Amino acid sequence: MERVLSRAQAELLAEERRLVLSARDAIGRADGPAADLARLTEVLSGMDELFLLVVVGEYNSGKSTFINALLGDEVFETGDLPTTRLITILRHGEAGPPEAAGDNLRIQRYPLEVLQDLEIVDTPGTNSIERREERLTREFVPRADLVLFVTSLLQPLTASELDFLSEIRQWGKKVVFVVNGADRRNSDEQLDRVREFLEREVVARLGGPPPAIYVVSALEALKAKIAAPASTGSQSHPAAATEQAAAQTAVTPGDFHTALELSDSRNEYPALEDYLLRTLRETERVKLKLLSPLGVVRRVLEENREAAERRLAAVHEDGRILRSIRDQLERYVADMEADAERYLSDVRNVLYDVERRGKNWFEDTIRVRNLGFLRNKDAVENRFRNEVVADGPRKIEETVHRMVDWLVRNNLKLWNSALAELEAHGERLRAEGALAPRAGSEFQYNREELFDRLRAPVETRLLQFDADREARRIVEAVNASIAQTFGVEVLALGLGAVLVAVFTTAVLDVSGVLSATLLAMAGWLILPARRKKLVRELEETIAKLNADLSTLLSHSFREQLDRYAQQLQEVIGPYGRFLETEREKLERAREELAAVGSGLGDLERKIERALG
Repeated sequence: MERVLSRAQAELLAEERRLVLSARDAIGRADGPAADLARLTEVLSGMDELFLLVVVGEYNSGKSTFINALLGDEVFETGDLPTTRLITILRHGEAGPPEAAGDNLRIQRYPLEVLQDLEIVDTPGTNSIERREERLTREFVPRADLVLFVTSLLQPLTASELDFLSEIRQWGKKVVFVVNGADRRNSDEQLDRVREFLEREVVARLGGPPPAIYVVSALEALKAKIAAPASTGSQSHPAAATEQAAAQTAVTPGDFHTALELSDSRNEYPALEDYLLRTLRETERVKLKLLSPLGVVRRVLEENREAAERRLAAVHEDGRILRSIRDQLERYVADMEADAERYLSDVRNVLYDVERRGKNWFEDTIRVRNLGFLRNKDAVENRFRNEVVADGPRKIEETVHRMVDWLVRNNLKLWNSALAELEAHGERLRAEGALAPRAGSEFQYNREELFDRLRAPVETRLLQFDADREARRIVEAVNASIAQTFGVEVLALGLGAVLVAVFTTAVLDVSGVLSATLLAMAGWLILPARRKKLVRELEETIAKLNADLSTLLSHSFREQLDRYAQQLQEVIGPYGRFLETEREKLERAREELAAVGSGLGDLERKIERALG
């Protein structure tokens, strides 16, 4: 390729090479399909190859006959049945049998001078019962620099041909239409109708400007070329005859017999050869050679940009599900913290009732008339326990149990809600087919599988969660904290032991005071003061107990709440981090692919300006 380029054209080729490398790198970083990376590597290799003229069309449309006409020799086998089963590349060289160049490719050599600057590719027919053959042709088309699309005059532009043409256009290839079979027409008007039909349908269905169309009879052109040397007594070898005929007609060597004259004036084969020669002259050939890879790059870029957008939309949607679960978790924590206050308030109210009963009890009991009773410490403690402490400990314990049950129940509700969210999303993914990896892609983000794995630990948690056992565990933890705080073996005695210990030892030290008095008169002086002191100490003790219990229960509650929140975060956290990484990668890929696409447009305009 480079041997026919000027310095300016070589600079364009170097810029194009850099752009293709940038596209390949960007697609690789985006975990694009391996097939696309291989395609761009193939594009890079193709930049160093000769110009590729690729002949395509349905089987039995006359592709091989047309190529034989170009060569002026029956090089390729023809017939009513499909004859071309492999990709055949025609190259300059001594004629001989085809050379294998891979499982599905062979090289045919022929001594025609024009083949020193280009290669002609014969492809298997499309719409064959052998789908493998059509696949070979479709896969080779991106390598073409110019496509000659051969269709039949008797059945032009079938549905399968339209489908195939659409794919060719998507690769950005220049297409020249060859309508073969002009010798089989019913009238000249039929030729005009077919041409008008093709122009109209191709523009309407595929878009773009009206295509170049040539109505030919490849068979008649081939016959004329083969007969020409015989009429001039030329050598028997077709290649030599070709060169001799060219010299006799003053045609540049290797020029496909452009001076060929046919008896049928409506056979546009000579005009087609002339078009190909003009198209394949140096400047136009270089222009097509430079523009052709850009069509492939554009399609690959667009497909990967669209894939990145779809994947990014999927990541955003999946992220929305995780955010919804996190929002539920945040609301759960906030609501629990707010609602926990009502249980702490219930505990305070129980203690306030004890305080009220205690004040009344001191007022009624710490009197002279009860001196006999007050001197009996055991009796005082028993009455105080029964009349003041009463059912306070039981009510506090019941409140703690209700608080724990409420905490456990709401935690269970949170996990059930998270599971429902994941299951509903899983159903949506199954309905839409999820997002499985593209064939050959490094991107292994199968959404349905991901959320199945995410749902599994949530289901496991719910299946293994025993609400009663969990409640007992938390109550034991709270009791242990109370025991540690108040120095009482609450695990054995229950929360009531705290109140009994506080109010019957620290508060009611009445007997010691009274034993120091000698006379009832002393009782008259001491008891009122002692009663006031006991009331004040009761208030202080209740206040401190209230504060200590509130702090202890709040701390225990918060500790359990944080534990539950952490458990759910540990389940969804890794997926959240994965999605965030994917989002950043895809957004970066989108920007890189867009930048390469912009550079591609700039390069196309440079090529157009430089080569006209």
